[in-house]
Amino acid sequence: MIGIDLGSKFVKVCKVVNDGKKSSLSILCAMTMSSPDSALQKMALMSLLKKLKLNSDASFLAVGGQSLINRDLLLSKKIDKKNLKNVVKLEVEQSINEDLDKMFSSFTITKDISEDEYNVLFSAVPRENIYSKVNVIKNVQNLKLAGVTMESLALVNAFNMFGPSYKNTESIILVNIGHTNTNITVLNNKELIFMRDVGFGGKDVTNDIANLYTIPEKLAEEIKRRTDLWDDIGFNVKNVLKKSTATLLEAIFRTIEHCITRQYIVAVDRVVITGGGSMLEGIDNFIGDTLGIATNKWNPLIDNNVTGYVNQNYGCFMPVSLGLAIEKEFDNVQN
Repeated sequence: MIGIDLGSKFVKVCKVVNDGKKSSLSILCAMTMSSPDSALQKMALMSLLKKLKLNSDASFLAVGGQSLINRDLLLSKKIDKKNLKNVVKLEVEQSINEDLDKMFSSFTITKDISEDEYNVLFSAVPRENIYSKVNVIKNVQNLKLAGVTMESLALVNAFNMFGPSYKNTESIILVNIGHTNTNITVLNNKELIFMRDVGFGGKDVTNDIANLYTIPEKLAEEIKRRTDLWDDIGFNVKNVLKKSTATLLEAIFRTIEHCITRQYIVAVDRVVITGGGSMLEGIDNFIGDTLGIATNKWNPLIDNNVTGYVNQNYGCFMPVSLGLAIEKEFDNVQN
């Protein structure tokens, strides 16, 4: 399986080669800068496939962003399973304005809340969002589309396979910071219990730096990445993050409050950040200090069970494509 993550700034491709032993996984991955334009993404994808010498295989895509609808519902266990789909749809339609008949949707029972209720996690995405992704891989080197899933589900798939050992026993907020969008998922002992997307990304930090120093966006991006320049120009990353991350921090606060109120978890043991936006020096300390919760960065390519990767520095960009790449073999992704 080839995992393809068509981001707003980068296109990422990943393939996992298993020699039959879970303790020895070889990962082929590569990424290149692109844009949301479908034609440019297709060119970037073809370039990456050629670089990795991947000619023909099944592929999996992911969708995410603010157009997604995510809802968690507390439903009675007395509901007949045959009627559950209709009940879920009726419950969701009461809280949204969108027409679900124009969207792809799915749901899964994630957790028993009590003897009488369980939690149902519902997701829906506009059909045009999926079609735009599918059109990128259409007629590309005989790629066959095996399926499409949500970015958050692919993220969880990768974390449960390649995440640190604390994932087995802790309640975790997993935060994947992309260029314009961030996936927030809640895991309790590896079990997915909540997910949402929020409109925050590395681009917001770049824009705030550009506005602060009245400089072009390209130079602001360079300053963000090059810590060796910070002392020379008096750059204080905390001051920028206080402004930039307000939306993200509020979303994490609300997520924690919601999950505790619903009794999905008792408390949050750890926040784990990944994605290209997590590479900003000091962002983990800032989030940890602000939330008062232990916060770690996660690079899935830094793992004792992973060998043969192209570039370890790609790791923080790869969780979604990695989660897609292991879907077929380990069958963890919901679709």
